[in-house]
Order: sequence, then C-alpha cells, then structure tokens
Amino acid sequence: MKNAYSEKSVKGWLSRALLAAAPAGLLAFTVVFVGPLDILNSNRAYVPFSAGKLALPLLGVTLLVTLALAALLALARGRAYKALLGALFGAALMLYLQGLLLNGHLASLDGSAFDWRDDAAGAIGNLAIWIAAVAACAVLSALFFDTARLGVLVLCAAAFVSQSAGLIAAWQPADESLNYQLDGSRQMELSSRSNFIVITFDQMSPLVFEQAIADDPQMQESLKDFEYFNNMSAEYSLTFPSLCFLMTHERYDTTKPTLDYFDRAWSSDGCENFYDTLHRQNYEVKMCVEANYAAYDAAHMLGKADNVVEAGALRVNGRLIADVLELSLFRYCPVMLKTPFCISTGQVAADAHYENVEPLRLAADYYDAVKEGVTTQDEKNCFAWYHVDGAHFPFTVGYDGLPLGYEAEETTENRVAQLHGYLLAAVDFLDQLKALGLYDDATIILSADHGFYDCFQAAFLIKQPGQSFETMKVNAAPVAQEDIMATILYSLGEEPSDYGTTVYDWSEGDSRDRSTNIWIYLDGYPEAPWIGNINQWETVAHGMNRYNVFGVLNYNGDREALWEKELLLYYSHTADEILPLYDSFY
Repeated sequence: MKNAYSEKSVKGWLSRALLAAAPAGLLAFTVVFVGPLDILNSNRAYVPFSAGKLALPLLGVTLLVTLALAALLALARGRAYKALLGALFGAALMLYLQGLLLNGHLASLDGSAFDWRDDAAGAIGNLAIWIAAVAACAVLSALFFDTARLGVLVLCAAAFVSQSAGLIAAWQPADESLNYQLDGSRQMELSSRSNFIVITFDQMSPLVFEQAIADDPQMQESLKDFEYFNNMSAEYSLTFPSLCFLMTHERYDTTKPTLDYFDRAWSSDGCENFYDTLHRQNYEVKMCVEANYAAYDAAHMLGKADNVVEAGALRVNGRLIADVLELSLFRYCPVMLKTPFCISTGQVAADAHYENVEPLRLAADYYDAVKEGVTTQDEKNCFAWYHVDGAHFPFTVGYDGLPLGYEAEETTENRVAQLHGYLLAAVDFLDQLKALGLYDDATIILSADHGFYDCFQAAFLIKQPGQSFETMKVNAAPVAQEDIMATILYSLGEEPSDYGTTVYDWSEGDSRDRSTNIWIYLDGYPEAPWIGNINQWETVAHGMNRYNVFGVLNYNGDREALWEKELLLYYSHTADEILPLYDSFY
C-alpha cells in the first residue's frame, strides 16, 4: 500500500504539508520571529523602541513563510519529498545552531563592511559543517523516513520550546519614558534673513576630498569662494565621539562610562553658552544629524536644537521589517553568506519612523531632499547643521549623487565616487542659495567629522559673508577641530577666546603640537564592555572587532607626519599614549 506521504491526492499533499510545517515553522520561527525580537530586545540601549512593537507583524510574516515553505515542499513526492524534508530540517537546525554556537566573535554592526575573507579558513570550515549537516539529514530522512519523521517532530518541538523560553526569560518591558527625536519636516528650510550652515561629511579626509574634486572643474568652480584648510587635525578617528565633540566642545573621558560623557557634554557650560548665544542672536537651531552619535538620545539636545520633538507611536512599515530581518539573517546565515545582510545599525534607527516626526534624510535620500528645494521663513535667522554619509561605507551613492540601489564594494574608487556624489548635492544646495539671494550673506562650513585610516585629518572649508575668490584658497595652517566652535562664534561676531583659538589665528609655517585619538583593539589591555551599536553576539568584546583603547598620536607637522605615527600604531602597536577604554561604543 502506498505511503500517505507519496499519494498524489489532495489528502496526500495535505499530509505532506502538515509534516513539512514542523521544520518550515522552526526555520521561520528562528529567523523571522525569535531572531529580530531577541536582537532588538537585547539592544535596548541603542534601539529607541520596544521590540514588542514588532511582535505581531513578525508573527504574521512567520506564519506566511511557514505556510509557503510547507506548501512548496509538499509538491514533492516519494523519496524526493523525504530527502527534501530532511534537508529543510537540517537547514533549520543549522540556522539555530549558527546563532547559538557557531558565530564566534564577530563585529557589532557599526556600518563597516563585513568580509568573510578576513577569516577565510574559518568561513570555509563553517560552510563545510553546514553542507555536511544538511546532506546527512537529507540522506537519513530518505533512508529511514519513519524514524526520521519522529526525530524531526521531536527536535523541532524542543528547539521551539528552548527559543521561546530564552526569549521570555530575557524579555525587557517596554520603556514608558518619553521618546524624543530630531524632526526633519523643515530640513531644507532656511531664513530669508541670515543663515549659518554647517555640512559635515562623514569620513571626508583632505586626501579623499582632493581626489573627489580633482577631475571635476565645475565643482572646483562652485567651491571657489571657500577657503580650504588642508591641514586640520581630527580629534578622533570615528563618528563617535567626533560629532559630539564638534557640537559641544567637550572631550571624551576614556576613564568614565560613555553615557556619562553624553550627559556631561550636552549639559556643560561651554555647550549651554554656545547654543544660548545662537538663540540670543535670534537663530533657530536645526540639528540634522544622527542623534545617537551626537548625543546618544535627542533628549540631550532639548533647549539646544529647536527641531527636537516628542515622538508618537512607532510606525511599523515594510522597510523597518526588512531591516530587522536583515539583522536576523546576518546572525543566522553561514559566515560566507553573511555579507549581503550586513546592515548598519544607523539604518535601523533611520528607518524607525514615528507619529509626529518627519524622518531626516541624510543618506542616499539626501540629494532627493535637496532637489525638492530650499524654502525660507521670515521670522528668525537659521543655524543648520547637517551630517551626511559622505565618504563612509556603506557605499550606496554614485559619482552623480544618485542612489545606486545596492551597496558597492568598499574600494578607494567607490569611496571617492560617493563623496563626489554628496558634494554634488551640496553644490546643488549652494546653487539654490544663490538663486534665492541668500548665498553672499551666508556663512557656510563644509567639514568632516573625522578622516580615514590613511589620513586621519579632517577637510575643512569655510565661506564668510561677502567672501569671494577667483579660485578656492588653500591654507596649510596647522589648525584643529578644537578651533571650530571658536571659529563659529568669531564668525557670529562673538568673543571666541573661552573656546580657544580660531582657524584664523594660525598661519602656514606655524609650529603647533596637535594630537589625534585613534580607536583600536590592542592585546594585553582589558576588554571594553559594549555600549554602542547593535551587538549580535555578546556584550563583551573579543578580538580585533571591538575597540578597547585609544592610541594617542602627538605630532607637529602635516598629514604625512601623522601618517608615520599611524603606521607605527597599526604595525608595531606603539603610540605616544595608550588610553584604555571604560567601555566601547563600537
């Protein structure tokens, strides 16, 4: 008599589908439901919404995936069905085990590229385990179906119960405190009166900037009224704490918790006085930046930025669901297949939209925001600070400034091309200011938060009201990012001395001792507990993927002098000073 699982009737198909629902359900439950919720729940320090907000939508997707897989598998019959059932179970089991045991110590998702070739032997070995396990399950199921069928049901139930219990045990209740966000509804609105504009390009070192404009005479013409300081020392090597330092003038203390730094920086007298000065001069202050890097929480910007708003309920949309599924696939896929699912945690935050808040557009959609046009209001002056992706991975913008629709490989050519695209958007912005009659009287700064590994200096360009040159003025004076806040105050006609020197207080040929703090991992120093980007694996760092010290490089000279120091840090792990970190934001 034919086995019920090989019958061609609808009843036979239904029987096969019901059995296939066990491994299909385990696969979907692991990757679509448990994975996203566990990742979000365990990263509440970074994610500004409760994971529970996504539970019902993810449950719906889980059921759909389960039904689709079971229905497709049930189309097979006989030994093919038995082998495919075993293979599906093997894949579901390996996904579960990959996230539980086989990932090892991989990087947190800070926007950097993930390349399995960094540990090719380990990645190949991991894939071999997968192939062997899935193949073994397929063969055993085909040969010993009755026994395998029972084993599949029992092991799927055990994995389901285990994951459910773990998720429930670790669950954190929803945070009922107010959720403040930076609103982008008036991102491109300026003043018809007076404007002070800062556009900070991520990772725009002088080296990358010069490459980006070298072959574009039109861009050089558009930037001709700017004075370009090509020897500015960057304070730090990464977006945090660079952005916080630039906006508060407070340095990071490696001996204290990172969260204390945000509290101290945004409540410091220097920060309070700076933004009080802007408001006293009737400036509306708009911060169009990633709040997590600049202030950890937009609540810190209350009283400083005028576009801080109390957010309403989370809007669960398809883009956010896709983001968290990518997070989950990055966790559970074999190491060799993780790269397509390496997502920046900044993207998760950017795609989390709320009632009463218009999202900021600072990444691949930045040029679209510019093209929609600059508008003006007549009531106040405008101080606007933008932080855009610039030269930072992932590379999703092309040379022409348009979205690529995919992530390009991390190469120097793609880095330069993306920066050129963002500079094109800035040039379009400047052209609109000219058309509106706002350009001549505006103060405009084009800057970087930090450089890149072969040049940890920061490009800095400034145009003062009425400033005009035949060609862009290049200034090699030994300036530093610590001069920027004083320069802003000087440009506003205020006394800047409480904030140090301005860029105009230094001349080419001056001797100046400067330093740059480079975030790195060094053996022999304590591991730094994690506090920042979404962490897929553990709360404590291991290996080169989680920084545990600052290497302080002191130098007197130009970018070449700094590069010589960088090489010593990278290859011999020597610096003028090593500062162990209390915790790690990366």
